[in-house]
Amino acid sequence: MSEIYGINAQTYRSLPPEDQQAVRASFEETQAEPEAPAPAAEAPEALTFANAETPAQAVDAIHSLPLPTSGDLPRGLPDSDRTDIFSARVEGFNERRAAQAQAVLDRMQPQLSDFASLNGATASMEHRDALSGFNNDPYVQELRRVVDEATTSPQVLPAYLASGGGVAQDAARLDLGQVSDALAVLGVELPANPTAGQVQAGYDILGTLPDGVFAWAINPGQQVRFETPLAGVATLPTPVRGSADIRVIGEVDMSGVQTGMDFAQTQTFEMSVELQSAATAAFGRTPLNRMYEWAGKLGALAQGAQDMVNGSPLLRNVVKGLPIPVAGSYSEFAGTRLTYEAVVSPEQGTRIAAGDLSAAPDPLDPMAMDVGTGVLIRGQALTGSQFEANYKAFHLSGESRDLQGQGFGVQRIDAHTVEVVAGDIDTVENDMFAGLGYRGMASVGVSVDKSLEDRSMSVARIDLRTAEGQAAYQAFISTGQVPGWSPPGVSQSGTTQVLSGDHSARIGVELGGFSWGTELNSSGFNLVETRWADGSAEFTNSAQMGDDHHAQVSWSTDPSGERVPGSLNYGLVLANYDASSAGSLQDSYRIDADNLQDVQQARFDGDQHVRLEFTESQLMALRANAREFMQGDDYRSQRLEALESQDMGGTNFIERLALADTPDAVFQVVANDFHAAGLGFELLGLTLDTGANTPGTLTVRDAG
Repeated sequence: MSEIYGINAQTYRSLPPEDQQAVRASFEETQAEPEAPAPAAEAPEALTFANAETPAQAVDAIHSLPLPTSGDLPRGLPDSDRTDIFSARVEGFNERRAAQAQAVLDRMQPQLSDFASLNGATASMEHRDALSGFNNDPYVQELRRVVDEATTSPQVLPAYLASGGGVAQDAARLDLGQVSDALAVLGVELPANPTAGQVQAGYDILGTLPDGVFAWAINPGQQVRFETPLAGVATLPTPVRGSADIRVIGEVDMSGVQTGMDFAQTQTFEMSVELQSAATAAFGRTPLNRMYEWAGKLGALAQGAQDMVNGSPLLRNVVKGLPIPVAGSYSEFAGTRLTYEAVVSPEQGTRIAAGDLSAAPDPLDPMAMDVGTGVLIRGQALTGSQFEANYKAFHLSGESRDLQGQGFGVQRIDAHTVEVVAGDIDTVENDMFAGLGYRGMASVGVSVDKSLEDRSMSVARIDLRTAEGQAAYQAFISTGQVPGWSPPGVSQSGTTQVLSGDHSARIGVELGGFSWGTELNSSGFNLVETRWADGSAEFTNSAQMGDDHHAQVSWSTDPSGERVPGSLNYGLVLANYDASSAGSLQDSYRIDADNLQDVQQARFDGDQHVRLEFTESQLMALRANAREFMQGDDYRSQRLEALESQDMGGTNFIERLALADTPDAVFQVVANDFHAAGLGFELLGLTLDTGANTPGTLTVRDAG
């Protein structure tokens, strides 16, 4: 059977012309040469340091290099050989990383020749701007850090690479559910596991303060405490009585302006709310006792009523009170506390004192914080006890609290970096009040408050210029977990241990359940030990005496635990220092004692902020100057010998300097607030006598 165009010829001839055309076209299409398939798309070139187009891509490529391993070595290989081989591999790995990072830096750094088409001045200006932007790029800084760490520690595998840069598993997860009941009483409902944003809603708790009280409460150096009973039961108002109640206690506090080592001025603003349940036992005079006493003095009691009271011992004690002049009470309580503590600038403090809480640092907007400011939020369970006693018009009371819980905080370190912390916080507080009046009615007196706090927290420094840093910060805000060390987004992470103590004395007034106080004096200390993931550590010990006296000692150690040479520094800041004393202090550093006629004495217009900085050798040089003075004549020399032989302390500044035998001891003499007012005159006198200028570095800045 014949075919045409792939079908039976007879069938084809019987088709209409249009169908024949369709069959013919279909057959011809099948007989055409098949088109060559389109070439498969080439796989994208793997990202390496050589083809990276930006510093960010280069960092990603270098951090993605396969890590050295010893897993392929024979099992029977001696440990020493295994260690040597692995160390050699690590060294080669670091050498490769350093070479790649340096090659990228050399290739991408802007060159003056890139602007050759511009005239000379314009080309130079554009080159400077481009170079500045390049140097400030966080990924460029990361490349330089890779070169530095790989060169200085060639046999150390970076911890952030070895750990994979994951989130720290032991970081504290915030759980503020324990305070939800307290906030619910004030109308703030928190879920069982609140986010940081939901916790922030609790900041508004002090909006329940009476109108007009808030701004008055937090003027610098003042503290206000208010107490609201919610429910309770009590026995009849007999001379010996008991009660149990639940109450909400709030407190606001604004410190004075404090000047730090860098002359930055800050204030500490704190507000807190507690939910307490308490049981109280009390004895002493009641309102009924006082009413009976005054009614008798005013002649308002009939003789028959007086005879009836006096004739019954039980009725006499209920109506007239116990036959002792002392009244008192003791209570134990337990509950929860939520605290918001912020370090703010004086400008922010002024706005907050006017009732503008929007000026307080917001952890949800860290880049809006001023450098040096920050916030710490605590959620703690508390237990405590309280006592009070009244003798006639004299009143004595005390309170002790033990708080345990967790907290998280954010602080702005510099223009691009924030430091975040989260972990355990344990606090002990003790307050004592002595004065005139009656607690719960009206009293005036002096209070002394002491506190000691221990914080064991995870810490990380996050660069918010990078996408990685922004993601790490959002993860911290959402989960409460501190990120691990994974550059460039997280420049460092580790743990920090903080031990701090505060002492303050106030004069205060109490009216009913409301109390107010203003600060007389204060002091505090802060011991901080931060250990980073790379093995290095930083230590800072500081003390604050009032708002104007700040002393600090700091040093750091390398990954091997050895102190970094030159890292030990001693600093003292005297803020708002008298102009005359500041002038004498500056003269002690600069005048030529042998040519006083050619020296213009320093003069300042108004108070000054001064900072003194010393190294160990400079402090010992200052001691040597003091010893030279003490050996300047027979009397002083014999006195110094007697003080040393009898192990007696000196009676004045110069003697104590001469007797100090270590840099720490010398600094303790210099930084002692007892000597602060006369420090400039003492050091100038020492310079004039010995001819030697005061060692160290002095910085003076106008306090106005």
